[in-house]
Amino acid sequence: MQTPAQKCKIQSEKMRSRRKELGFSQEYVAMKLNISQKAYSDIESGKTKLKNDVLNEIAIILEISPFQICPIACDCTSDLQTKHGQLIQYLQEKGVDFPDEFA
Repeated sequence: MQTPAQKCKIQSEKMRSRRKELGFSQEYVAMKLNISQKAYSDIESGKTKLKNDVLNEIAIILEISPFQICPIACDCTSDLQTKHGQLIQYLQEKGVDFPDEFA
């Protein structure tokens, strides 16, 4: 089983390969994000945790889903895991049926 750090590394590699697939340089993506190339390099290499707004901006630039970059298993600064748990609890309290794999 992979650790969250290993999963994040795999996602970072997917982000890098997608950027290259689109023919974008790190400098180009950094310019679109209004950050330095070094800051983007740190994001892409997994050295910097992503904030939700930056995650969404990168996803738009790379034309992929934010979850392809940072699944809930990754240790991003967004609180997706907490929100997921709260949503599941709310649905259960309201008696909404849903598949177990979403719990």
